[in-house]
Amino acid sequence: MRKVLLLMLATLALAGATSTATARPTATVNVSITATGFAPQEATIRPGDTVTWKNNDTASHQVVSDLGVFRSPVLKAGESYSYRFDAESSYSYHDGLKDSSTGAVHVLTNRVTAGVTRIRAVYGSTFEVFGSIPTGATGEQVIVRISPYGGPSTTRAVTTIEGTYSFRYRARIRVEFSASWDGTTSAAAPRVLVRPLVIFNVLNARQNRFMVRVRAARSYARKPVRIERKNNRGAWVTTTIVRLNSRSEARFIGKFARGRTKARAWVAARPGYAFGFSTVKTVNR
Repeated sequence: MRKVLLLMLATLALAGATSTATARPTATVNVSITATGFAPQEATIRPGDTVTWKNNDTASHQVVSDLGVFRSPVLKAGESYSYRFDAESSYSYHDGLKDSSTGAVHVLTNRVTAGVTRIRAVYGSTFEVFGSIPTGATGEQVIVRISPYGGPSTTRAVTTIEGTYSFRYRARIRVEFSASWDGTTSAAAPRVLVRPLVIFNVLNARQNRFMVRVRAARSYARKPVRIERKNNRGAWVTTTIVRLNSRSEARFIGKFARGRTKARAWVAARPGYAFGFSTVKTVNR
């Protein structure tokens, strides 16, 4: 029995050594942060690899994932930040101190990837759907499947340029994307949550008269809307609840005290939509 056990252990050790020897070593890709942006702007790596951003500018910068996957501290001149990517997908990011500077990391093996530049959007706004193929070729056709909540799926054909593709999409209701190319399908199928567009207007502050309107692909008729104010501790407090009419609108008399008040309108989540809220208005009475 002891000989059998020793033979098994030796076999396992040899298998482990062989696996380690043949495993693909991970790599690190360096991205330089300069006054004009990220270089290279797009990096292609494999799962398990690391991207290191180094600030080669005299000003400070910050690497921020558009989807909240990673976020560096503020990097002063000469400082670096690294992040290991394990999941196969495409990730977009921007400079937290300079929104116009953007970049992308494509994590792929032998199939197409799919990514989005945001996971939450407001009805009517646009975002980017993008991805990459492993060959880096131009002129390849990628089929993107678009699956909105409660509706039929559609497809969109896009052509790659140097291995990447992208297009703008207008948010209407919660939606999911996947990509197909050369017999492969993207490992990730990113989903974008959509908020209704909530419009809150001050009609006459002195008379406490206001208007609220909700816009979405599905009607919000007869749905309740909370009218909120921000208290001294920075918390939102409901002052009144109004019900929308058949056109998803309501005019109402508010309950705001004299003085200056920060106010907004808020609606609850419903099928296909996340909860929504308006921009904050300053009410002077």
